[in-house]
Amino acid sequence: MVCPSGSRCGWWRWVVTFATFGQFFFTLGPLFNFSILFVSLQEDFHSSSALTGWLGSLSIALTCLASPLCSLLTHKLSSQTVAILGVITFCAGLLTTSFVPVPTLGYAFFTFSILTGVGANLATNASLALLLDWFAKANFSRASALALMGSTAGMLAFSPLLTALITHYGWRNALRILSGGILVIGIADGLLLADPPSTEDYARAPDESPGDEKLELESMVPGKQVHDDGCIEETDDDARETDDKITNNEEANNSNQASLEVGDERHFLGRLISALTNPEAWAWYCAVMFSYVGWTFFNINYASFMDGLGLDSNSIASVIVYFALGELGGKVLIAVIGDRLPFLYLYLLMASCLLGTVVLGFLTIAKTFAVMVLLAVVSGFLRSGINATLFVSAAELFHEQYGTKGVMVISFVPNGVGSLISAPLAGALYDATGDYVLSLLVIAAMFLCAAAACLFIPLRRRFRRRAAHRSSPPSANVTSI
Repeated sequence: MVCPSGSRCGWWRWVVTFATFGQFFFTLGPLFNFSILFVSLQEDFHSSSALTGWLGSLSIALTCLASPLCSLLTHKLSSQTVAILGVITFCAGLLTTSFVPVPTLGYAFFTFSILTGVGANLATNASLALLLDWFAKANFSRASALALMGSTAGMLAFSPLLTALITHYGWRNALRILSGGILVIGIADGLLLADPPSTEDYARAPDESPGDEKLELESMVPGKQVHDDGCIEETDDDARETDDKITNNEEANNSNQASLEVGDERHFLGRLISALTNPEAWAWYCAVMFSYVGWTFFNINYASFMDGLGLDSNSIASVIVYFALGELGGKVLIAVIGDRLPFLYLYLLMASCLLGTVVLGFLTIAKTFAVMVLLAVVSGFLRSGINATLFVSAAELFHEQYGTKGVMVISFVPNGVGSLISAPLAGALYDATGDYVLSLLVIAAMFLCAAAACLFIPLRRRFRRRAAHRSSPPSANVTSI
């Protein structure tokens, strides 16, 4: 599906933003509340905490690690089709998990971990990649921050909903109800994920379209150069009407440039292979992986950590809600001011990790509910610094080199690796020491490593620019008089 009408494309991209919000809301919302389902599964199957926890950990990891599969599918199918396929797969995972017999919890590693994880990845990855195509040069920070609020809003909404469904109908019927509801609403939401206009769509746009809408359509056509200051490099309509030769040349150039971009997208695997030799890309991988080793602690082990402090279940649930509210507030702030930042978004990731080490230090000595609430709000706000800007920062740094699909992969895969490592690492350290103090200290060290890796990228680029300037011929630096 392509934007229905050229004159509507200016505002339809915000419809796509809303639809992407919905994909994150309905898929990641239930997964981020796995701790609620965790208790019911453990009671029903009499399984260990480590085994039960792996169900949620693997599912969350696959929401990122399945990104190469999503890129391959979007290479063959439209982003809309892949997103809807993801919703169907996700709901199939919830439904089949409700039929897993006791005591064979192992089946749930396929029905829940793999199906829901891969399904959520297809839905969120495809819709977010489409969003980047709509906002390739302008307002992607604001649009992505709005879309990524869906996961946090889903975490807030599904927490009481899932609890109420389990209380009244049991966890099996709760999953069946969720699967049916999410399937209907998710598919309807996915139908709004229209592709941005192509060069042909622009050519067919009516000349009487309002100027602002026409300008917005031009900015989304492949081959149109949109500068960082928001100016669009394009021919004037009057000049196009009075000079057919110039028009034909420009149309040929735009067509050739569009063909080159399509060719680049078809060879995105080659771009990813070249990324394996790029030191800046490796620094990015390490930064994202170490960051999510730390921040995933709050999805998997945070409730267990508070339980060890003696907080009751209601207090633990309240702290998690405050954490989600803090993260939501941070995403709203980034959505408002993100496009006005005078520096790289990468520095927000670095600040998130550096300040996160301070919060982890306070967590090692926190004992009361009031202190935990305060630290939860601060932690959630800081985590928004990476969750809301991860894809924007990757696009800012690597979009020209690796394209849209490449940006999605290098954003999601290190994220998934970090999420996969986090739970067993924190659990093993807890089993060895009996508390989470050592786990928090190790995570703090990883945050410092992530910040150092983030800093490496701009420093290397600055040194390379200086080296290139010094090695340039003297005549190149002399201005003619």
